[in-house]
Amino acid sequence: MPTEMNKKVNVLVFPCGSENAAEIHQALRYSLHVELYGASSVDDHGRFRFERYIGDLPKISDDRFDGVFSRLLADLEIDMVFATHDTVLEYLAARLDRPGCMLVNGNPRSAALARRKSATHRRFAGADWVPRVFDSLEEISEWPVIVKPDLGQGGVGVTLVHGLREARDAMQKMQDPVLVEYLPGAEITVDCFTDRKRKLVWIGPRTRERVRAGITMRSRLLDATPDIEAIAREINDALELRGPWFFQLKADGNGRWKLLEMSCRVAGTMVAQRARGINLPLMAVQDFLERDLIALENPHVKLVERNIATRAELDFEYDTVFVDLDDTLILNGFAVPQTMAFLYQSIAAGKKIVLLTRHRFDVAKTLASARIDSGIFERIVVVRDDESKADYVTPTSIFIDNHFPERLNVAKKRAIPVLDVDMVEFLIR
Repeated sequence: MPTEMNKKVNVLVFPCGSENAAEIHQALRYSLHVELYGASSVDDHGRFRFERYIGDLPKISDDRFDGVFSRLLADLEIDMVFATHDTVLEYLAARLDRPGCMLVNGNPRSAALARRKSATHRRFAGADWVPRVFDSLEEISEWPVIVKPDLGQGGVGVTLVHGLREARDAMQKMQDPVLVEYLPGAEITVDCFTDRKRKLVWIGPRTRERVRAGITMRSRLLDATPDIEAIAREINDALELRGPWFFQLKADGNGRWKLLEMSCRVAGTMVAQRARGINLPLMAVQDFLERDLIALENPHVKLVERNIATRAELDFEYDTVFVDLDDTLILNGFAVPQTMAFLYQSIAAGKKIVLLTRHRFDVAKTLASARIDSGIFERIVVVRDDESKADYVTPTSIFIDNHFPERLNVAKKRAIPVLDVDMVEFLIR
């Protein structure tokens, strides 16, 4: 653990291209306590998000992985690792033994148990919130039932079968199938956090109202009822947990909650908790620093909607951003948020910002009216009607302007990237 007062915690997210990795990135990127790194074994979305990105790691199935990963932790002086896939978490939990480096929720027994539904069912067998599990097809007297992979996640491979033939066909198509009772009711996810003293600091149920590829896109935030809280505490008391974790419940025909699965990692839609003030990845960092935690909830957030974010790679080296004023930087009298965000990101990256405009009024007054500080610009150039903006644009720059004829002219004369306002968002990290 960092001992110096101002030393940041070096945090590695691996693999870093998944949805839950993106949530960890968003949750920690602005923390003054964290130096954030991302690593992956495949070329994925992570390199667009993580400023400190390490690619081309061997996969965990590769004999080289242990040595390469160990050297990476040492070279970067990593203090904490967030594993974003259940199999990776189980693998690292059994092997990561670098002194002073913590794998979040990395207890080997807990990680292995959570990875397998069959092991989870056996550990909590007898609890009234565990669904009935069938050891063979011959035990089933009432249909339908569910066939699911023992090592599955996110609902992938889950199959509803209505008879013996369907069940046999489904079981032949998956590795290590598990047979469980069919639960026809509502489904929820319960996000939890356990601190270093094994205290259950947070229990946050949320609905799964719209799901895409196993990822919840629409969540309604719920209060933890006594029965949900009792399940969370029973799991917490039975396992050694430290950090964010979650479990999924589904109601049976009588409306009673039954366990679908649990996991020791961050879930992508834990963003719903962060939206109401509960930043679970950051709480893990604070707990690592041995600080006692208090969950300060914003009770006025009840619904979270998600969509797919798109990032693009600009394969062009530039040192200057030329940006237009009217309807590019300012629209209807107000600053355009995404344009401003990109400009500030560019300044942080050492780029120069030049305002290039045909504005007919006092530019300084227009900027001030929109609450934009003219100090962000290296210079302000006002172009006459008989002049071409392309004559002011340098070869090592990019040009942002909402007006197509201006972009076309610059593109033809300077052969540099030209962007409309809607394109800027693809470059924002």
